Amino acid sequence: MKVSKSIVKDDFPSILETFKVALETVFFNEKALIKLILNKKHSLNLISLFILVLSLPVKGIDGKINYHIGNIIEAILLTLFFILFLYLLSPNKKLPIGAFFRIFLAFEVIDILALITIALPANYLKYFYACHIAWYLSLSVFAFSKINRINYVLSTFFVIITFFVVNLLPAVL
Repeated sequence: MKVSKSIVKDDFPSILETFKVALETVFFNEKALIKLILNKKHSLNLISLFILVLSLPVKGIDGKINYHIGNIIEAILLTLFFILFLYLLSPNKKLPIGAFFRIFLAFEVIDILALITIALPANYLKYFYACHIAWYLSLSVFAFSKINRINYVLSTFFVIITFFVVNLLPAVL
């Protein structure tokens, strides 16, 4: 695959440029995936965006705003375990783990939509979170299949197994 020189710049991208690329990946853009894989300089901006998005107050499924540092740390650890375990299951290890992390950290930008939960009534929250998780998992399937050059069915299997293992991990521990 040929990549033009305009995709990779030598200077550091601003946080808004990184946010734009992350939004493009959220809408299943392959060119944005390639930008994230090739440009290591997005890494710090993606980590900053990840922490910023996690620090936003949102309602839980119970309808209450549970905003404390424990939830943020738990979300960070679960996300990192999800990405790491998915990388370990990856049949194609030619992609460096840093690029893998950049791709999946860019998907965390969809958590900015969780601000909508403040305005939603409590009975709609379960539907919102179901759609939110489905969108995130479909992004993961898309990226995992493109990275490993495997079909969507096998990629879905890997992503769902990883999702269940990572979400059951805190219950076991």
